Amino acid sequence: MVFVKAKVGPALIGHPKGEFTVHYFDEQGNLTIRSKGKRAWRCNNPGNLKVGKYSMSKSRRAIGSAGDSEDEYAVYPDYETGHEALVVMLKGSVYSPLTLKEASLKYVSSDKNHIHKIVKFSGLDPNRTIKSLSGKEFELYWKAIEQNEGWEVGNEDFIEKWIISGVHKKRGIITEYLINRSGKSQWIVKLDAIELALQGKLHVVLVHHKDGYYLRPEHGSKPFEIIV
Repeated sequence: MVFVKAKVGPALIGHPKGEFTVHYFDEQGNLTIRSKGKRAWRCNNPGNLKVGKYSMSKSRRAIGSAGDSEDEYAVYPDYETGHEALVVMLKGSVYSPLTLKEASLKYVSSDKNHIHKIVKFSGLDPNRTIKSLSGKEFELYWKAIEQNEGWEVGNEDFIEKWIISGVHKKRGIITEYLINRSGKSQWIVKLDAIELALQGKLHVVLVHHKDGYYLRPEHGSKPFEIIV
């Protein structure tokens, strides 16, 4: 599954207020909701990079952002892209000249013990500069950062979004919709189709007017096919 867009969602009922969910959308518009687990996993952001010019740049390929009232984090389409963002940052001109201790202070200024955790996990000298690390040492370094940030898999809830492939009309008024879901088609009455649209499960535009709701194709889509 390829995620192309993401946004923050509310915490689930009974969960801590700051434990936001992340809503991912694939190319078909299907929704995957990530909850619980660690924030790094929910955002596909193993370094927990906050929203900024670097983390949200075109080259880093973030697909959205998520966070709470205090902090906002970049959301990436998968672990590999999020991991690349961390590694490229550490190897870049801003971080590479710094010692590991200086890098920790810049990376997480609010956590004065960050460098001690990194040293504990990696066994590296905090006074070494990042650019002085060998390939193996650099791997120990980024692994220590990711270990400290945490990567715990939580829950994923998949909500498939369905398409309307046809309609029945009676006296010029749509009475039924042909819904295509998981490769199977099913006729449903107009009220049921509107309810699905209200739940965000249909590829349609839900229009509200004085007499209630009606459905129309998404922008750029073909008109509904009238099936006799």
